[in-house]
Amino acid sequence: MNQMKISVTAFVTILIMMFLTGCASTGKKTSITRNYFEYSRGKSFPTHSDLGMTYDNHDFVFHDVYLEDESFFPDNFIIPNAFIKPLLTLKLREAKNAFTEPYYSYRLIHFLKKNPHIGIGIEFIHLKVFLMDKNQQVRMTGIYNGVEIDRQVTIGDYLDMFNVSHGVNHIGLYFVYRMMLLKTPQIRDGRLQPYANFSFGPTFPHLELYTVDRENGEVQKRAYSFQSSFRNWGMGMGVGVRYKPWRHFGFYLEYKLTYSYLHGMHFDDVENTNVSIDFFTHQLQWGISIML
Repeated sequence: MNQMKISVTAFVTILIMMFLTGCASTGKKTSITRNYFEYSRGKSFPTHSDLGMTYDNHDFVFHDVYLEDESFFPDNFIIPNAFIKPLLTLKLREAKNAFTEPYYSYRLIHFLKKNPHIGIGIEFIHLKVFLMDKNQQVRMTGIYNGVEIDRQVTIGDYLDMFNVSHGVNHIGLYFVYRMMLLKTPQIRDGRLQPYANFSFGPTFPHLELYTVDRENGEVQKRAYSFQSSFRNWGMGMGVGVRYKPWRHFGFYLEYKLTYSYLHGMHFDDVENTNVSIDFFTHQLQWGISIML
């Protein structure tokens, strides 16, 4: 415990020294920083989606299914203690295992030399959706066990588990326009940078699916895998503000809206099956920026 307190005190002291150093002005003019690496944690919010499935003699859709996000798992709290505590005590394996569980994103951006307001890059967003409430009543239409169906059902009578548990995993070509305010000789792109962005590209969802056989109640594992397909894609747009107290380091806060089209999912090792969802998701991101 004492070792952890010492580590935290040292970390805070270093941050204060960096801030004081960054606020000091030498008056020397420097070149603009044009390459950014950014990393964030965040929160995606619950959403709704139709959930379609085709397999055996079934071809049906659950309508307007409520899906939750589990953005802070395993802490269920905004501070990622499951990562921070083992990191500060040098339990690196535990820290590594906890690092990729919650919501996170990262991106690489290059701002153009001729017009540094405009940047292009690559963005990765790790958001998740979970069917947590299996008692919810939804409309089910289509064919089930060879018979046409159109009625309200309890979704847990058909699905024991449905999660995109290790991420929807958006990987997109990224475009951003920024304003450059509060410029100084040292920070020529501005300490304050409001911005708007857009991204588009493939997704690589990790489907976790267990179905329930209505005749005998048997639970069957159908999928636990990352799934690539041209029919899995996503797009996003966001607005945010970045603050640079130092030339090579800053912070940002962003609102993002993403659309995920996941119509290329399927059962593991079973042909002629399909699982599909598509949904919008509201998100908040808070992160750090490293500039070169």
